[in-house]
Amino acid sequence: MIKNKFLRAVLPGIRAKLSFFTAALVISILGFTSIIHYSQQTKALEEKLESELKAPLEYVNSVVLDLENLSRSMILIEEFKVRVKEKKKQLSKFKRTVVQKEGGLFGALKAFGQSIGLNVKRGNVYKSVDTYFTRYLSEKEIQEFESKVRNELRKENGAPIDAPVYEKIRSIAEKTALARISAETSKIRIEEIGEELKFLDTELAKADLDPKKKKTYLSDKDKLEKEKKTAEKAIPDGEKKAASGETALTKALQNFFRGSFKDRISSLGLLPDKIRILAYDRVGKETLDTGLLFSQSSETGKKLLSQADFTESRKSLFGDSDVLEVIQNKSEPESYEVGGRQYEVVYRPVFRNPSTAERSRSMAEEILENPKDWAKYLEEDRKISAEIAEISQRLKARMSELRKDGKAKPSSDKEFKNLALAYRQMLKKRDTKLEQLQPYTSVFEKNEKKWNDDHKSLKDKIASTSKEILEWEKLLKFPPKEGENKTSPEEIQEKIRTLESQQEEYKDSLIRLESTKGDWGNSYERKAEDAFYGLREAALEDFTFIPFKTGPAGIRRYYKDENERKSVRIKWRLLREWILSGNSETELPKAPKGIAWDSGILVRSRSEAEEVMWDLDSTPLVAPGEEEGKGLVYDLLRKDLLGYNIILIDRTEGVRQMKSNREEMIRYTGIIGTIAILLAYGLAWFVVRRIRVISKNAESIGEGNLNVEFPPAGYDEIGVLSESLNDMVHGLKEREEMKGELLAAEEIQKRLLPEKLPSSLNDYVEFGAFYKAMTGVGGDYYDFIELGGGKIAICIGDVSNHGVGPAIVMALFRSQIRAILRKGERDLKKILLEANAYQYEDTPDHIFITFFLAIFDSNTSRLEYISAGHVKPLFFDASDGKIKELPAGGLPIGMDENSFFETTIEKRVLTLDSGDIFFEYTDGLDEARSPNSDMYTRERLAKLLHANGEKRPEELIKTIVADVESHTQQDLSATGFSKLSDDIAMIAIRKR
Repeated sequence: MIKNKFLRAVLPGIRAKLSFFTAALVISILGFTSIIHYSQQTKALEEKLESELKAPLEYVNSVVLDLENLSRSMILIEEFKVRVKEKKKQLSKFKRTVVQKEGGLFGALKAFGQSIGLNVKRGNVYKSVDTYFTRYLSEKEIQEFESKVRNELRKENGAPIDAPVYEKIRSIAEKTALARISAETSKIRIEEIGEELKFLDTELAKADLDPKKKKTYLSDKDKLEKEKKTAEKAIPDGEKKAASGETALTKALQNFFRGSFKDRISSLGLLPDKIRILAYDRVGKETLDTGLLFSQSSETGKKLLSQADFTESRKSLFGDSDVLEVIQNKSEPESYEVGGRQYEVVYRPVFRNPSTAERSRSMAEEILENPKDWAKYLEEDRKISAEIAEISQRLKARMSELRKDGKAKPSSDKEFKNLALAYRQMLKKRDTKLEQLQPYTSVFEKNEKKWNDDHKSLKDKIASTSKEILEWEKLLKFPPKEGENKTSPEEIQEKIRTLESQQEEYKDSLIRLESTKGDWGNSYERKAEDAFYGLREAALEDFTFIPFKTGPAGIRRYYKDENERKSVRIKWRLLREWILSGNSETELPKAPKGIAWDSGILVRSRSEAEEVMWDLDSTPLVAPGEEEGKGLVYDLLRKDLLGYNIILIDRTEGVRQMKSNREEMIRYTGIIGTIAILLAYGLAWFVVRRIRVISKNAESIGEGNLNVEFPPAGYDEIGVLSESLNDMVHGLKEREEMKGELLAAEEIQKRLLPEKLPSSLNDYVEFGAFYKAMTGVGGDYYDFIELGGGKIAICIGDVSNHGVGPAIVMALFRSQIRAILRKGERDLKKILLEANAYQYEDTPDHIFITFFLAIFDSNTSRLEYISAGHVKPLFFDASDGKIKELPAGGLPIGMDENSFFETTIEKRVLTLDSGDIFFEYTDGLDEARSPNSDMYTRERLAKLLHANGEKRPEELIKTIVADVESHTQQDLSATGFSKLSDDIAMIAIRKR
């Protein structure tokens, strides 16, 4: 209680606290609601922008890819034209010369002359014919390809492109193709020069080399090194020219699609005044800008484009930046504020081959997140790739030999077929290892089981509902018989309608569930496993074909449709089989029924595809740990990058609207909070007025006035409190009265104990004793009764339980013992038998007494004693300084009849020598508990007796009491109630 009036006046009361709490609660709720509302608004705005952006962005991506494919196709066409000329020269040496007899008219006449015996000679004709290795994509096939590409280039009115315009575009493509071929030729020549230099170095290292040859070799080496430097310089020049040519070609091609771009983007719902999309190639040159298509979009983000932070962020996409790092760093939108307007910038990479890029990204993320799960498979993949690399080298060597020979195609060569078979086995081994080591087998099984269980459950529910509907329909047709429960037709029809509605829900759920069968679109684990399986296959397909359709639709269809996946995987196997069979350089194998070669236009020969296949299969997916970020996964991702789409989103209006809503919410929160505080204060005043009356009366009780009555205060918690306090005051009065009675009883009980210790035998023995009741009065008891003739009786007992009842029993028992002794009875056994007979007859069954009785004879120094179920006494033997436990035993008094009781008790004799101490106590001593509920224990008592055996009994008792007080943390000398767990009594006798 706060008694300081100043503090009571200064410290906040219930009204202030309740008002503050209410205000805090209301403001917290409103604040929390505001935050949620603001978050939802932000999320809704983002979702709206995302939905508005999704279709136009996908279209822009497809436009970029279409332009890339057109550009790539035109460059390839020009490459093919150049390569066909070069191939004719390169492959002409592999043609086979065939000898034939002279044909034609003269040949026929000479043959006829020979047949009739004329001396006519028929000459031989030598002719070069194509072999397997001299075939390449024909000029006719290239012309057909060029015709398809040219057909894509039309004016806005749909008319074919003019010849001069097409020639201008073709000229750009030709220059780009020549630059690319120049760079590739330089790279090949550098490799050849490297081999030649190795040979020259080996020869020059010979000690017996001819001086003329040495001079020639040194001259050749000097020429080769100069040629190598020229080639090394030509590579970046060629690549730079090729990149510039690609950008120029893309821009030139844009002119034919600008109108359709604009119409299509408008139809897809792009908001030009809020969203602007810019496309850049991988070197940072702009290839598309919706701001040039829409006049209102040209101002969107205009100031942002020249801002330093944005410019720096955009530049970080290009140059030497690694595509993986860029994708990771630019995955989240960036926010800018320019000229008071809020912009959000989103970066999206664009890949040449979405199918390969999606698998590369999926695999890279999976390896990054779960490296340990895939460690074993990746290790196996590295081993298999090394083995395939070895087979590839042997295949390459064999193909070179077959090309030089020119007589047989690879499919007819035994060694090639054996090597191709070994290659197939390695591919099969890799697929088997993936199936064995991929970590998601249990996930796939669990998902399949769940799908089957859900499918069965829905079917069962539909069947059960149908059955129930039929039963109700029967009730509608056939009314129930007499005695059966009757249901009205209206109730039956309502029940049928409810069941039919429920059945339709089940059917809809079943249709939705069946539509997800085999759908991998939302299965991260399936996509990850497919990435490991299909990355090389997709990359090989992308190299071999130019697709008819671009964009991510193909891989989405692949993930969603199980039949599509089967079809694609069959085509992958057919493509590999075409390469490994060696039957034809330009003709694909016939596809099975239901499977079509719809991947695109074949733009590579079998030999070219074979070289790429070897490279894909012999490169491990991920390089060893120390080569982080290296391997086929990362190489393909980097190679496929076309550039980036940068989306500028003007969020100013949305942000302003949210800010306005937030400010309005804050105003309403303030108003509501103020009203809540006033209402809370008024309510608190009404409540506190009643509490104040209770508080004053409670203070009176605290001052000792128990004649207080709390006024009734209604039926709420305060009213209940008033009633409870009235009951409490009544209880306190009764307790005070009871306390006074117990104190009187305690005083009476003390008078029943010996007022002072016996002194008549002081020349022979010394005495000590102690008693403490648990509740003021108790059932423990001790007594010293002088018998005359140098004898004294010693008693100590313990009535079961504690409190007033046991105290009364003990008082009666004391009187009984004293009466028996006054009659002159000195036989200890008879004394106990008489006492037991009385207690057994006159006390309840649950009341009994453990009792110890002894008679000390000073003439003989003998102590005769008997025990009735009491604690065994302790004895300090002064002759050897040891503590001994004396025998006791027996059944407690009042527990059974004398016939049995007599058999359990036994009289014993102990002779005391000088310095010996006899100690007896009740069990409340060794069971006394500390605040931690630890017992005092008999062992601790024995140690204390042993340590203090030289002390007089009264001092010994005081020492023990002090130790018990230390253990229990209680004052045993205080009167009244205590927190002891039981009553305590003890006596000590010491022989002088």
